[in-house]
Amino acid sequence: MRRFAFALALGILLPQAARAQRAVTVRADNDAFNFWQAPWTRPDEEYTSGVRLDIQYDGAASWARRFRWLVGTCTGADAPCASHTWAFGQDIYTAVRPKNVATAIPGGRPDAGVLWLLASTRVEQPRVLTELAWTLGVTGPPSLAEPMQQLFHDMAPAFNRPITWGAQVPAEPVFAASYDQRRRAILGGLELQPHAGASLGTLLTEARAGVGVRVGTGLEHPWRPAANGRPVSLAFVGDATVRGVARNEVLSGAFFRRGAHVALRTMVTDVQGGVRLRWRRVDVAWVAHQTSAEYATRSTPHAWSTLEATWRPRR
Repeated sequence: MRRFAFALALGILLPQAARAQRAVTVRADNDAFNFWQAPWTRPDEEYTSGVRLDIQYDGAASWARRFRWLVGTCTGADAPCASHTWAFGQDIYTAVRPKNVATAIPGGRPDAGVLWLLASTRVEQPRVLTELAWTLGVTGPPSLAEPMQQLFHDMAPAFNRPITWGAQVPAEPVFAASYDQRRRAILGGLELQPHAGASLGTLLTEARAGVGVRVGTGLEHPWRPAANGRPVSLAFVGDATVRGVARNEVLSGAFFRRGAHVALRTMVTDVQGGVRLRWRRVDVAWVAHQTSAEYATRSTPHAWSTLEATWRPRR
């Protein structure tokens, strides 16, 4: 399965090499990055780990060019531009376990993993960003979530709780299509970014809306940075989003077969805040997230954090 996933990623990404590359982003999500907590108190549960690689290119994706509104001309400062991204990643979710106990507390979420490939195309205007995307993936043992988590736990057993995977979402293909739009407005010294979107598919079906905020020094346009912009910038970022969830594969269970699952909470909130630093062609960020309880048998929110680095080769 690992060979297949690697070959699939190469088969998609390598043909893009001849096109102008905008950015390469490496991102890791983990509750181990909750740096305000002592290492031995970090939760290691719920959404506990995620990794992804994004490669962004100029121009609309080939699969999107039949839609005229997705093809930007970039003929002037106010004209819409198009870009597209291929992303490959893995997400890991684990049930709550008592401290120093390897097995999960009964009644909690199932353990789950998703190995996925995402393709997106977007249209960038000065005040509006519109994105259309699709995701294909696989759950269960083929996602390699259990051995990946065990590998990293074995590297630092003193700081990681013991985990023995129990009931998990079984293996099946998953898919989702999504549409999102983000706007930009300046209010005094703040940059506001109201946004809304929806996803439809076996992996995720939901509607969402929220607002982001950004403040700092040396800031550039968030999705149309100037080629000769300032060499250094520092930004403090935040976001609050409300999601109406109808289906979430890692909680609702398999779509095509019976398996472990929990009852969803239909309204979920996500709050985040962090810092982004850019120096010439490199951006780095740390962002903390808090997600409210996502299923009926959980009553408390879960905190996790992101470390991210982006390289822009043509800056």
